Amino acid sequence: MNVIKLHMGLRNIKRLRFITSTLVKHGFYPLLDAIGLSKLIKVSDRLSGGKRYESEEYSPQVRLRLAFEELGPTFIKLGQILSTRPDIIPEEFISELLKLQDEVPRLPYEEIKEAIETEFKRPVSELFISIDREPIAAASIAQVHGAITPDGKKAVVKVRRPGIERILETDVSIVKYLASLIERYIPESRIYDPTGIADDFAIFMKKELDFTLEASHSEKFRSNFRDDPCVKIPKVYWELSRKSVLTMERIDGTKIDNIKALKEKGIDTEKTARLLAEIFFRQVFEQNLFHGDLHSGNIFVISEKTLGFVDFGLVGWVDREMQDNLADILIGLIKEDFDALTKTYLKMGMLPDDIDVAEFKREHTDMLQHYLGRPFKEVNIGDLFLDYIKLASRHKVRLPRELILLDKCLLELEGLIKVLHPGMNLIQEAEPYAKKLVMRRLNPARFAKEGLETFSELTELLKELPRQTNLIIRKLLTDKLTFEMNHRGLEELTGEIDRGSNRLTFALILAALIVGSSLVIAFKAPPLVYGYPLLGILGFGISGFLGVWLAFLILKSGKY
Repeated sequence: MNVIKLHMGLRNIKRLRFITSTLVKHGFYPLLDAIGLSKLIKVSDRLSGGKRYESEEYSPQVRLRLAFEELGPTFIKLGQILSTRPDIIPEEFISELLKLQDEVPRLPYEEIKEAIETEFKRPVSELFISIDREPIAAASIAQVHGAITPDGKKAVVKVRRPGIERILETDVSIVKYLASLIERYIPESRIYDPTGIADDFAIFMKKELDFTLEASHSEKFRSNFRDDPCVKIPKVYWELSRKSVLTMERIDGTKIDNIKALKEKGIDTEKTARLLAEIFFRQVFEQNLFHGDLHSGNIFVISEKTLGFVDFGLVGWVDREMQDNLADILIGLIKEDFDALTKTYLKMGMLPDDIDVAEFKREHTDMLQHYLGRPFKEVNIGDLFLDYIKLASRHKVRLPRELILLDKCLLELEGLIKVLHPGMNLIQEAEPYAKKLVMRRLNPARFAKEGLETFSELTELLKELPRQTNLIIRKLLTDKLTFEMNHRGLEELTGEIDRGSNRLTFALILAALIVGSSLVIAFKAPPLVYGYPLLGILGFGISGFLGVWLAFLILKSGKY
């Protein structure tokens, strides 16, 4: 307990107890015991842990999802991030973590009002003409209310939940602590770098809390579509925005999945579906930046020719190299060129060095042939995505974050398209953009630009080469050249040596006690009890106890 307090701080112990108790309740006591946290768990919890989830209805992956949902926003976000890592998370867990829901009770208006006034150090009446008491939406990190700005414009105000920053800070520190324990006590986990994942998660959560970042994303999208009447991006009211409060122009429209309302307004949903697909593929293949959260609550139909987009907290960045690779993948799918697809994956560095390329290619081909050639309305991109996850998991393929996010968006886009116009082929809609990218590669101007960049890099290398060579020679002559070597698994070997030497020392002491006790009994050294020396009897008793204890420790460790 003292060690835990030293690492965590007294403030976080209560939260850590709740987390461990929740995980035990959902049947994860063996994991907590393995990483040394069993001392935090009540005996009653240990005995009853997971009892209510023992039926076949509750698999380990379902129990993990339920535990994360019960633990709140930090763990929901953690689960969503882990669902994008098929290289470390088994496929059955990924499909379950993708179901995580971010649903929370709505906060009273008084708390939201206080949060706004605390951020601006001014009363709400000075910031807005009015603000709706009932929220438009409520999530784990923020709540959204309608408002009227001082100049009479309709706006929406996104307000960070009071106290959420401290809660997330506590939870993130606990996640990092748990990751360090997993890495320490479960040596086979080190190849996946749990502490590195926890550090990346901490950075992600810090960005989630900063609404100025979302505002910057929104302004970037607004700039990209400034001359396009088909796309409406809300304006950010910077004078009414801060790190924990974001005020934006309000977009009035119909939610894109409200088919009944769209048809009542005479809107052709097929045209809406094609416009939505066109806007998304332009973001990916032309603008380098795409909306990362395409659920229906973030897209509004303003007219048959105009769509409005909101909520830019999650976005994906696609550089030129990734665009080219995506174009190659898409063309490969359309042409059913499986060799070209495998070559593209290799070029992207997705496949591990020790992969059996022939086996991967065979499984990849078999998987795709199950989907290709069928009408789009018969193809479920969600199933295709999960099959890709399974394939990546089996072959330890590392999918880039942006590619995973893009797959997630395609899933969401597919769901909306099938509601608006089920017969539309999403892959065919993307084909013109992919072909345009392929043709762009053959543009002489691009060849000249890339040649100039290569020449510039080569010139820089030639400039640096003499200086670097001279530096290496100087270090060699002064015996200052050092090499760093990393030993995988050496810590476990060191631990085994320590355990072996401890057992040997213990055995020698035990043997000395037995020999000494035998000599005392042989010479009948006083005091005597029933004719036997007391010291000899005590020596044999202690030796027996220590021997049984040593045997128990060895059996418990499972290493003989």
